[in-house]
Amino acid sequence: MNEQTFADLAGELMRSALDSWRTGNRRFAVFHAGLGCEHVLKALLAHRNPLLVADSQTDQALRFRALGLDDRDGVKPLTEARTISMERAFKDAAIFMQGRMPVSKQQFDPLVQSRNGLTHLAWYNTKVTKQAVTAGIAVAEAVRAELDIPPAVFWGGYETVFNDLTRVAAMPSLSGPLISLEAAAEALAQQEAENARRAVTTAAVVAQDIAGLGSANRTDDEQMAIAQVAGRTALWTALQTTGMRAQSETLALLGAYGFLPLAPRPERIHGPSPAMYVRAHDAVVVKSLVSSSVYKAFADACKEYDVLGVSLPDILIRNGRTVSYPNQCQSFLYWVECHACERLANVYGHKTRDFCGCDDPSVWEYIGGECPDHSGSTIVTDHAELYHCPTCSLRLTHQDELEEVGIPLSLELD
Repeated sequence: MNEQTFADLAGELMRSALDSWRTGNRRFAVFHAGLGCEHVLKALLAHRNPLLVADSQTDQALRFRALGLDDRDGVKPLTEARTISMERAFKDAAIFMQGRMPVSKQQFDPLVQSRNGLTHLAWYNTKVTKQAVTAGIAVAEAVRAELDIPPAVFWGGYETVFNDLTRVAAMPSLSGPLISLEAAAEALAQQEAENARRAVTTAAVVAQDIAGLGSANRTDDEQMAIAQVAGRTALWTALQTTGMRAQSETLALLGAYGFLPLAPRPERIHGPSPAMYVRAHDAVVVKSLVSSSVYKAFADACKEYDVLGVSLPDILIRNGRTVSYPNQCQSFLYWVECHACERLANVYGHKTRDFCGCDDPSVWEYIGGECPDHSGSTIVTDHAELYHCPTCSLRLTHQDELEEVGIPLSLELD
C-alpha cells in the first residue's frame, strides 16, 4: 500500500468506470468511479506520508509497517490493516491541495453515498448517476495533475474525452464481444486499400483529361511529356491524400482500443513497463499493416492504366525524398528504409555538438591541438524524434515506436 500501488489501481478503476459508461452499465460506472476516486485520493496522501492513509482509530498495522516494524510481535498482517474512509481521504487531500480541489464536499457526497450504497446494500440513487461519476472524474483528474501522472498513463485511450461523458458514450461500443485488434486492423487495411484503388482510378481520369486537352496541336513527344507531368501530379496527390487518411483512421482505431496515446518517457513517474513496449509494438504493427496495404494496392492499381504507367516510377522512386515538416524545432537527420513500403523514410530530430573531452596526454601536447579521433574535438549526435515516410505516409512519433523499428534515439556521428 504505497503511492504507486494506489495510483496504478486508481487509473485502472477510472478507465473501467469509463468502459462501463461507454457500454451503458451505469451501476458499474458509479461503483468503479467511487473506488478509483478513493484510491487516487489515498495515492496523494501516501505521496505526502504513508502514515496519512492509516486509520489510527481501528489498528496500527499500517503505521507500524510504514515505520519498518512490520515483523514485530503484535503487528497485524497487511491483510487486516485498515485505512481511512473515502470521506476522510477527500477532506485531508483537499487540505494539501490548497484550493485546487475542483469540487466541494457537497458535490462529492453523491459519489461517496453511491459507492457506499453499492458496497454495502447493492443499491444507490440512480438519479445522481451522472453527477456522481462527473464529480469522481473531476477529483481524479485534479489529483492526477497534483501527482504529475501523465494523462496517457492514467486515462489511457480516454485521454482526450474522459471529462465529457457524452463523447465517451459515443465512442465505438464495447458491448458484446469486441473483435480483436488484429481483426479490426485487417478490416481497416482492406478498407483503406480499396480507397487507394479508387484514388488511382480518379487520378487516371484526371491525368487523361489533362493530357487530352489540345492534343491535336502537339507532337507525340510533347503529348508524352504532358501525360507524364499530369500523371505524376495526379498520382502524387492521390497517394498523399490516401496515405494521410489511412494514418488518421489508424490512429483512431488504436485510440479506441486503448493502445494510443503512449506515455511520454520523460513524464513517466513509474518508469517504462513491459506493457508500454507491448503497446508500442502493436501500434507499429497496425500502422505498418495499414500503410503497406495502401501502398501495395496503390502500386498494383496504377498498372491497370497506361496513362499512369510512365508516371509511376517517378512517384515510387527508391531515392530519398525530403519533405518539410511543420515543426521548426525538428530538422531532417537521415533516411532509413521504410518499415512498411521499403522506400526511403525521413527521420527528423535535432543535433547536439559537445566537446569530446578526450584526456589522452598525447592529444593536447600543444595549445590549439585537436583530438585525432573527433573532428574539431567535437562529438556530433543525432537525436531522433519523428519518423515519416513520404511515400506511404507511415508516421511514428513516440520514442518507443522509433526503437521498435530500429531507429536509435541517439546516434553519435563518426
